[in-house]
Amino acid sequence: MSFVGQKDLKITLLSALPEMKSGELWRVSAVVRENSLYITQAEPLEVTSSTKSPSTDSVQASSPAPVIETVKRIVQGNTNLEQPYSSRVVTETFEETTARLLAIAKLTVIAQTHQTQWVFSSPIQRGKLWEWEAVLSDSNAVKSRHNSPEALRARIQVNPYTEVAKVLWFDNHLNRVKNADLETTTDPDSPHKNRLIVTPLGAARSIGASCFRVLIGPYEIVLDAGTRPKGSNPLPAFEHLKNPNLILITHAHQDHIGALPVFHQRFPATPMICTAGTREIAHVMLTDCLKVQQSNEDFEQLFDEIDLDQTLFQLQTQPVGQDFEPLPGLKVRFIHAGHIVGAACVYIRYGDRSLLYTGDYNTTNSRTTDGLRLADLPQADILITESTYGADTHPSRKAQETELLQAVAEVVSHGGNVLIPAFALGRAQEIILAIRTSALFHKLKIPVYIDGLVRAVTDVFRDHIDFLPGSVQNFALQQEPFFDPDGKPPIIPIGHPRERPLAIAKPSVIIASSGMLSGGASVYYGQALLERDNAAIFISGYTDEESPGRFLQALQKGDEVEIEGKKLTVHATVRRFNLSAHADKVGLTQVIHRVNPKHLILIHGSMDALHELSHTGDLRDKYFIHIPAVGEEIEYGAVPEQVSNRQLSKIENTQEFEVTVEAEVEGAWLRIPESVLTDPRWENLSATGLLKAKWNGGRLTLSAVSALETAIASARASGEDCCAVCQFFNDKICQSSLSPLFSLQVDPRGKCMEFQRQPEFEQGLLSFDRDLEGHCDDLDEI
Repeated sequence: MSFVGQKDLKITLLSALPEMKSGELWRVSAVVRENSLYITQAEPLEVTSSTKSPSTDSVQASSPAPVIETVKRIVQGNTNLEQPYSSRVVTETFEETTARLLAIAKLTVIAQTHQTQWVFSSPIQRGKLWEWEAVLSDSNAVKSRHNSPEALRARIQVNPYTEVAKVLWFDNHLNRVKNADLETTTDPDSPHKNRLIVTPLGAARSIGASCFRVLIGPYEIVLDAGTRPKGSNPLPAFEHLKNPNLILITHAHQDHIGALPVFHQRFPATPMICTAGTREIAHVMLTDCLKVQQSNEDFEQLFDEIDLDQTLFQLQTQPVGQDFEPLPGLKVRFIHAGHIVGAACVYIRYGDRSLLYTGDYNTTNSRTTDGLRLADLPQADILITESTYGADTHPSRKAQETELLQAVAEVVSHGGNVLIPAFALGRAQEIILAIRTSALFHKLKIPVYIDGLVRAVTDVFRDHIDFLPGSVQNFALQQEPFFDPDGKPPIIPIGHPRERPLAIAKPSVIIASSGMLSGGASVYYGQALLERDNAAIFISGYTDEESPGRFLQALQKGDEVEIEGKKLTVHATVRRFNLSAHADKVGLTQVIHRVNPKHLILIHGSMDALHELSHTGDLRDKYFIHIPAVGEEIEYGAVPEQVSNRQLSKIENTQEFEVTVEAEVEGAWLRIPESVLTDPRWENLSATGLLKAKWNGGRLTLSAVSALETAIASARASGEDCCAVCQFFNDKICQSSLSPLFSLQVDPRGKCMEFQRQPEFEQGLLSFDRDLEGHCDDLDEI
């Protein structure tokens, strides 16, 4: 029995039911009546083989969490609290429980809608609860389910012990947020029609707590709600929010979703929407987040079990690649991001204004997800893009994966152990698949152990193979893609912490979270293996600047390090491999140019990465670039203070235009559009009233003739002795060491006592045209 936010309370029954055997573990629920607790429901907890003492020779394979085969529930025979034990225990099979609860779910939605044509999906077990998705099978409703508020969809959860059902309605008036102002503000003449303002609430000039407030048209939209990993300020700046109409989640990493229960607690009427893949993984990630907060004093508990359950139940889903309209006039589309399973970029449009928020993304394919396709991206007025690797270019992913497998094989073939700290979501599953399909490891037959949060996340992947690329789905048709204790090599999940010493007693590979060695099972293995000469720790991706994983990479053998309070001397090999799930500088700039925004907002990166990316190529000549702080507003159309007049002219004026050719008897005129004549670049080009034209293949190139170049040509055409025809005159500078004007810029018409005429001028003057051709080297093509 447990209370909200507190640990389980163990009780002893003085008069137990006959079905309660000695040594069994039961979970009971009770109500308080004065000074007594009265049991209302009870269920036995099965003791699995993984909780028994392991063998002294090897770790027994731990099975993933099984589907509940039977349900035991107490049925009250007498509701009189004076006789609380006048009851009996009923045992049901899984099929019987499902049928009973499905009937309850159907009766619940029929009673609330007075419609009987409901079609239910297969049930999903969420802990103790059964969950269904249902849609009204009326042909008109089904036909319009993704674009009409009349299409009825629902999510139903039923408790098998209490038989209490709760329903969440989708895409209909029962679930629409009430807002009295919306009817007037959606008017075409509304002053908010073209409003588009972005305010970062996190992940600004740093990584962590990704969250953005977007005012678009009449709406206040929130994008992501993540947490920072540690510290006294884990949450986004929610105080900037007023009355959000909607929150959209890009993916299930903690720095993008970790604060969602806190957000829902503060704004319970705001719809929450993500992809189906993200919702499935969110159950595991947020549950683990709560567990860490409750068990680690370094973390503040931000929410409790009730907040978590309500958030996950009400988290709605929408398919990838299809437009939907969660609010009147607001178009939203999830675009496959290629970062992890379920990850999506978010495109929103209202009226003439649009925005694309990338979340985290990768343009390169990995084993667990296909990369982001540039062709899927629409153009947008504002682009908010992550910049994690804005200063880097990734090596070949395939080459890095091959090097990692070879390095692992070398260590274990010499009797050592390898720890691969890996992000539980995405990276770990990639490495498992790489090992499972490696011919090298088929021969070695070295066991691979999976520990930490990696186990639970991998179970989600196994249960939803359809979320993975076609290659993995095909592989799964032939054999188990992840856990296989009898495979070559055997892949064995660790079921209990006491199994860990046996996992490293013989040559082995351990894949464990966290990827930065900042917590989780990887810390135990890191502490155990760092002081072994024949062991290795192979970092597989990004590490935070203050994480132990980053610190280890800078150490040499013999150096000392402290991990989780334990001082260690490094004897193991430490090496990093780049299997990043983020786009590098090349991929980032490809996305930026594809979206072609007016405003480019760079977030989710170190200051070095942000500034390096902002100065890449011609980005500053094409877009208004912002590197905002938390709380700083960016309004569409407002010019950033740091933009120079030169940059402004390049951004706001067209790069190409048409020139009209008007022929006459003695030549032709090139007529420039009037709009170009006010461009500062044209003013610089035509300052002297003289242009030089030159053929460059099939193109005619025009270049400006500066005042100095005109003066040089004029001086040479005069035939007088002057600096312009002196052999020491080079690039406007006097090169004669004997002259008092040495190394200075001189007047082309001047002259000094060291004058010596250039030989080419001895036989006559250069033509004006030839002279100009030799001095005009700054050409602007049109």
